[in-house]
Amino acid sequence: MAEIDRVHKDKLPDNWDTHLNKFLDQILEDKPGHASRKSSELVLNELAKGIPELTGGSADLTGSNLTKAGTMTPFNNENPTGNYIHYGIREHVMGAIMNGMALHKGQIPYGGTFLMFSDYCRHAIRMSALMQIRVTYVMTHDSIGLGEDGPTHQPIEHMASFRAVPNLYSFRPCDTIETAECWKIAIESLKTPSLIALSR
Repeated sequence: MAEIDRVHKDKLPDNWDTHLNKFLDQILEDKPGHASRKSSELVLNELAKGIPELTGGSADLTGSNLTKAGTMTPFNNENPTGNYIHYGIREHVMGAIMNGMALHKGQIPYGGTFLMFSDYCRHAIRMSALMQIRVTYVMTHDSIGLGEDGPTHQPIEHMASFRAVPNLYSFRPCDTIETAECWKIAIESLKTPSLIALSR
């Protein structure tokens, strides 16, 4: 009962960042040169150990977004207690469902797609900001360079447009330490959604 009370009051577990802080100490020592989407996956692995209500997902891009923590299991008919949702190619639905989870309380939702495809969930992102709820959007393959998929996957104006949205944190971390700090801010921000743009 105390645990249900805690999550519905948006209180994080005691010592929720213990694993994350140990990880950061190791990163400071090792100084790895990961792409920031890989850094995000490593951070998520640590966050999932300390925050049982963390619920992830991706719009059919789990393998590319690296949004599934190692301890997470898929939510489906066979596993109704799972904490990772495979949304399919449904960015807007993903955002809408995450908004619903945040409003209901009891879960801390995040979901990923390519930054270019953020256009498909822009309205849901804007609603997160208007409703002042904690939802984290993980947007990978951030590059103004032309990637292997051509100009259809080339986000140019996206960060500028999201920085113009009131009450939305728009992060663009450059290394693993900054990625971890962005995640920490996102987790601790009860009334502001976050968008984390990550490199390929």
